[in-house]
Amino acid sequence: MNETKNGFYRRDGVIAPSMCDASFGLGIAQQFALVQDIAAEHAERLGVGGAAMTARGAFWLAVHTRLEFFDRAEMMQPLSVSTWPVQTAPEDLRMHRLYRIESEGRTLCEGRTEWMVLNTKTGRLLRARDSGFPTDMIYHDEPIVTTPFSRVTETFADGDVCFVRTVAASDIDYGNHMNNVAYVRTMLDTFSASTMAALPVKSFEIRYGEPCLEGETISVCRRETDTGYVFAIKKQNGKTAASAILTLSEKLTGIDH
Repeated sequence: MNETKNGFYRRDGVIAPSMCDASFGLGIAQQFALVQDIAAEHAERLGVGGAAMTARGAFWLAVHTRLEFFDRAEMMQPLSVSTWPVQTAPEDLRMHRLYRIESEGRTLCEGRTEWMVLNTKTGRLLRARDSGFPTDMIYHDEPIVTTPFSRVTETFADGDVCFVRTVAASDIDYGNHMNNVAYVRTMLDTFSASTMAALPVKSFEIRYGEPCLEGETISVCRRETDTGYVFAIKKQNGKTAASAILTLSEKLTGIDH
């Protein structure tokens, strides 16, 4: 079932095999894909989808995404994904959208994305009033994921580089840049499948920086912290393409590298 009401959109289904990791359960990167997809689907219904924005010479940019995890569900169990935009002052440059992933009445994940709108002709950012959202939209008022967004302040040394790879065609989306979820997958690929399946992830927050293009060489860095891990994807020019903070619900020992 799909439902649209008061700025709120929900899609129901099941946890398909492509959404699962080695634990037989809904994976972390796959949940980032779910929230990205439902945001795009809802935007289409509101008249601010990819084609509509392109026609206006504009493009949605995700700046930050934070997902908080509460429970796990397994393959073929029911799945409900919902999203709603946060009401924003007309002059704001930054806009927020919220998400919830559920299964059989249990909340698996809640999330927040910070977005900006780029004028592709001028390279300037647009105000919320020019984003194209319906002016008569009634907003669904349920604030979640209220923790302020963070920045990765750690510096990374050569020893923190887990691997170097080339941005492949499968990483690229319709904007001709590396897709947002591809950054998440690349960071989590620093763990083995067995470790990733057992990792007690409490939250994962990613900040996007310089875009990566097909054929570029990127270095994937990871450093352990007191509460989990920090990551960075570095371009050859030294600029940070993306950085992230993964927080664990409990401290683990013996993590394989």
